Amino acid sequence: MGRLRQDLNHLISAALLASVVATALTGVVAHLWDLNDFWYHTYSGYVMAAFALVHVVLNWGRLTGYARFRFSRRGSRRKRAAPAAARALGRHRVLRVAGRAVVSRRGFLALVVGGAGGFLTGQRMGGARSIPEGSDLGLLYHQWSKPGAMDLFGAVSDWGGRPPLYKTYEVAPRVALLKPRLDGGLPTEEAIRRRRSTREYSGEPMTLGELSRVLYLVDGISSERWGYKLRTAPSSGALYPVEIYPVVHGVRGLLPGVYHYDFREHALERLRAGDMRDEVVRQGLGQRFLGRCNAVLILTLIFQRMRFKYRDRTYRYGLIEAGHLGQNLYLAATSMGLGACAVGAFLDDRVNGMLGVDGREEAAIYMLGVGRV
Repeated sequence: MGRLRQDLNHLISAALLASVVATALTGVVAHLWDLNDFWYHTYSGYVMAAFALVHVVLNWGRLTGYARFRFSRRGSRRKRAAPAAARALGRHRVLRVAGRAVVSRRGFLALVVGGAGGFLTGQRMGGARSIPEGSDLGLLYHQWSKPGAMDLFGAVSDWGGRPPLYKTYEVAPRVALLKPRLDGGLPTEEAIRRRRSTREYSGEPMTLGELSRVLYLVDGISSERWGYKLRTAPSSGALYPVEIYPVVHGVRGLLPGVYHYDFREHALERLRAGDMRDEVVRQGLGQRFLGRCNAVLILTLIFQRMRFKYRDRTYRYGLIEAGHLGQNLYLAATSMGLGACAVGAFLDDRVNGMLGVDGREEAAIYMLGVGRV
């Protein structure tokens, strides 16, 4: 019976060690890739707790005995009297092969950990990656930004600090937008069914109230939870890296020009005044509808808002979020009886120059026309 208990104790100890490793690794994965509901980590934690409890039960006698020994005067005297040679032997036990000392256990453990680390690094960094024939840089980036072992090393790299969540132009003239009216319009299902890209516009101006409603439905602040101001479009980590710059052609009560949308105040900040229709058409590679619609919403990405947390995957997540905002615009416009059309092909440097962004820390990634049909 004693032998069986001893075998069971060693088996539980090994299982506990394995569950600890699994819990640690799944915890690192959940942290690196922001997995809020990673059930592997949850259940490995439960398993670890169960093995730990069984381990304590099987070794309860030893634990209580050691506690009595440790805190008794007798135990203290024995500890002081223990031969130095015996203590040294306990610290420097070695692995033996055919009776000969090969390496200390501590050294063997270091060899195993170092070898595993070298293997993982070699798997991820095994030479320069070439671009396969018929491929492109986008595919290469996609391959490089896949989750992998190197994210463990990237987690300790300096990816910069967290920038402000909101961008404002303090000296720009401001236009307060009306609180958006959300009643009326098509039901969601019908708006999804009717949604189409519209390139023909009537030229009749939109109202300031309609622009207010469009901006709110695209990415306006809709609620607050746990101290976070949440918006109408989802965002990785609630970091909201996308900014909106409406270029206004024809909106009643609003001068034509380039504006920035202030999310916190639901207001517009005028960056440039004037008729921008011809310039926007040139930037959009001659697509005339960009000058006939009532407004063009230009979306930019502030990379550092996500880079400090998501590192190599920042650009992936930023483009995904721009897509969320674009679909919100399509559905909002369709529900309101307006038209919308997205543009991905444009002269980046000219658009960035018109907005006054540098194209590196913040860059234009999407253009969307909206207006009366």
